[in-house]
Amino acid sequence: MKVTYPVRILKEEDYYSVQGLEPLTGVITDGDTLGEALKNAREALTGVLGAMLDHGMEIPDPLRPEEAQEGIYWVEPDLHVSCPILIRKARIGAGMTQADLARRVGVTFQQVQKWERSGTNPTVVSLEKIFKALGRTLDLSVA
Repeated sequence: MKVTYPVRILKEEDYYSVQGLEPLTGVITDGDTLGEALKNAREALTGVLGAMLDHGMEIPDPLRPEEAQEGIYWVEPDLHVSCPILIRKARIGAGMTQADLARRVGVTFQQVQKWERSGTNPTVVSLEKIFKALGRTLDLSVA
């Protein structure tokens, strides 16, 4: 499972404008090149989702456009934000509270809270324990 959200990138006269699509329309940025626009979109998306995590807000699932559209790109936030989102969504999907997960993994409730906030850096061993406790498997890949 990957955490990706759609953005629309349009070529303007001398730059590329970026607009987040539902449900994250607040992701707005631009760039001089398409590559820079995509980099800035990732940075903006990371900021918006990180703030949502840190304020305990619900992280929305991305809405898939009904059909492929030109100028739509799927952007993944930085790992320090996508990892806590994956943990939180898997925990909620398993019907567990943070306290339930803490008991299953053998850590404090506060540790689970940290894992579900932006900027955390759990070890691979911790991630493996977390997802095993949630009935999921951890699959690492390098692209």
